[in-house]
Amino acid sequence: MALPEHVHSISKPNGRTYYYYSKFRRTGREWPRVRITAEPLSEEFAKRVIQLDKLDAVSAEGAWSWFFTDVTGRRHPLPAPADHRSFWEAVDKAEAIGIRVQAGNTRSFRALIAEFKKHRAYTEDIAEGTREQYDRYIEMIEVAWGDDPVETLEATTIQGVLDKGFADTPSAGRVFRSTLSRIISWGIPRGFRKDNPVEHTERYDSEGTYSPWPPEAFDVFFEHARVDLHLAVYSGLFTGQRKVDVINMLRPKSTDTGIPLIAQKTQDRIPVQIHSEYRGLIDAAPTDKDKPQLRLHLRADGEPWSYEGFKTAWGRALDKKPMAMFREKRLVFHGLRKNAVNMLLEVGCTEEEVSAIVGMSAQMVHHYSKEVSKFRMAKRAMQILESRWSEQRVHVLGAKKKEV
Repeated sequence: MALPEHVHSISKPNGRTYYYYSKFRRTGREWPRVRITAEPLSEEFAKRVIQLDKLDAVSAEGAWSWFFTDVTGRRHPLPAPADHRSFWEAVDKAEAIGIRVQAGNTRSFRALIAEFKKHRAYTEDIAEGTREQYDRYIEMIEVAWGDDPVETLEATTIQGVLDKGFADTPSAGRVFRSTLSRIISWGIPRGFRKDNPVEHTERYDSEGTYSPWPPEAFDVFFEHARVDLHLAVYSGLFTGQRKVDVINMLRPKSTDTGIPLIAQKTQDRIPVQIHSEYRGLIDAAPTDKDKPQLRLHLRADGEPWSYEGFKTAWGRALDKKPMAMFREKRLVFHGLRKNAVNMLLEVGCTEEEVSAIVGMSAQMVHHYSKEVSKFRMAKRAMQILESRWSEQRVHVLGAKKKEV
């Protein structure tokens, strides 16, 4: 029996025959072979032959990428055919998505996102600064799955994106995951799907992906970063507030002991207190008497920082060669929040006091306190050992070993 074009068979010594698809076989353009897991006269084989005609393989720098083009003309990425079962499952799924879209299924991610952005859950419930962050990840979601029916997205696919796409940026992965989860959850009671697959993926530690700045980081930053970024760093350190809230801080009067602040993320009123050294930095910050500003953090030209403007200036500062440690050690503005919490815990503040000052959940403060307590206990243990070393030394080193 004649086999379809590009399909050939291989017979094994045990008598079994296997069928493979190898486009451009025995030429310089030959594709890696794809195993067809069906017999030639079967219905499945006929289905596979039709699907094979819609495959595409692209070689770049020695690596092959595979795609399937559905009935609407959309190309779906596929896994490598080395695992033929996973490969054909992905082909079948891509084909099914195309058929649903062609049939007029409007329950796609593109439709979900469009409806979500019109609803108050987006226009009112999400603060403006946070909304800008949402938009970046919503765009990623739309590019990845825009025409896919929402009901077809599986937890394994999401976890694969988190593991591969955000391996080096876990904080970004956390935001991507939470954004996707929020959109899908909003779509459930509106008929887009019946469950939320994001709930079956690994959860990121909401605060644990950021490291506090070591002392040398402050030295490097204040030496090489533009001066109009300095006060914001001090504000992050002394108040423990998030970047979006720091940028929007109002300049306190000389007699004020605190800075009024409502956290954008939680809408909670935070009783920010002014440390004496921080007060000196605030008072020393330049102001234009002819053009007074209500905001505390100003650019060099005297205008208040916008969130996007500050973020751009911050990124450019970190791109400087002397600031390489910030990229290498993944030191970000949010790490100052950890510095603030650790400072307060180390001087003996209770977890409740720290929670009130920085506006962090009691659970997260407790998580940090366990780490700080380890250092306290280690220091205390060494003090005890020092005080009793003379009586322990002979039991450890023996009587013949002289002290240095």
